[in-house]
Amino acid sequence: MTDNQLLQEYVRMSQTAGARADYVQGGGGNTSVKLSAGCMAVKASGFRLNQIVMDQAYVVVDAKAIREWYASVDVQEDRDFEKESVAVAKDSAVKGFGPQGLRPSVEAGFHAVLGNFVIHTHAVQSNLLCCSTEGETLVRKLFTDAGFPSLWIPYINPGFCLTLKIKAERERMKAETGADPHVIFMENHGVITWGDDADSALQLHDEVNGRIARYFHLTDRFPVPAVKAESDGVYVSDTPAVLAFLKEKGADAAYFEEFPLYPDQLVYLNSSMLGEPSTRKIDLDPATGSIRYKAGESEALAMEETLLGFAWVMENIRKIGLTLKTMTPSDVDFIRNWESEAYRKSLVQKMAR
Repeated sequence: MTDNQLLQEYVRMSQTAGARADYVQGGGGNTSVKLSAGCMAVKASGFRLNQIVMDQAYVVVDAKAIREWYASVDVQEDRDFEKESVAVAKDSAVKGFGPQGLRPSVEAGFHAVLGNFVIHTHAVQSNLLCCSTEGETLVRKLFTDAGFPSLWIPYINPGFCLTLKIKAERERMKAETGADPHVIFMENHGVITWGDDADSALQLHDEVNGRIARYFHLTDRFPVPAVKAESDGVYVSDTPAVLAFLKEKGADAAYFEEFPLYPDQLVYLNSSMLGEPSTRKIDLDPATGSIRYKAGESEALAMEETLLGFAWVMENIRKIGLTLKTMTPSDVDFIRNWESEAYRKSLVQKMAR
């Protein structure tokens, strides 16, 4: 295929995955495709997957340069590799190829070391495993032992360390078993699938999440997230499942602080619930289960989608009898002080649906 044809397939893959709120919430998740001359198109930070079109919301980077940098690092050296990895990805943007002036996803590193078409989502079905203490065992049972070579990555902060771990574990599995894992589960984070073409990556992603749903007999359709305008710049939740969850749990900001499931929850929800009332973007009323977003429609919907995903995972982990696994305080602290996440959070305000 030509680069133009590959990009068309990349757009189709990204739009397909991004159209499902059970797979992608807000600006979460990312996709990539390998192009000619060692290049790669990867989602730009802060955009939704369904915003990716031929001239928008992705960055073309020098994937070969990124891979070579990761292959050259010596973690024994006293260097800020996390900061360097962000700079390497940013500086690898190819001038004159694809949209300009955008910043590649902070997860461009693991996209660079994987296959041709890569999909990473925060699919709620996969996060039943990723957010439970039984997850690693279930991944082995449902996937690796069933003919789907898969990796389980214990929680690692997104960015440099996650890329190194994925790279090392993929190489280890290939050396030990001869199988190349095309499915990667990341604890308290999400799932990755990849393939030689867009259809194989999409079909594998659907099969992974469908297999989990079938195993746990989850047949209900995922709710449709919605918000409605209350006044200028203020939206309220219009998703019955969200309202029922908040009221049943009496969930206030402290509830969400008690159960940090994954980084996007912290980025889109928790940080917007804290602070002085005048500066908070999310106001919860646990007595009535109501929620107000002081934001534009696009940002309000991103927060509503993330809240719905959180509620669905929390409820269904309980129903199917798994044991909830949350992020540690140090994991939470890293995300809250991570410059790349702050950048992504600022960009979500500019998202246009």
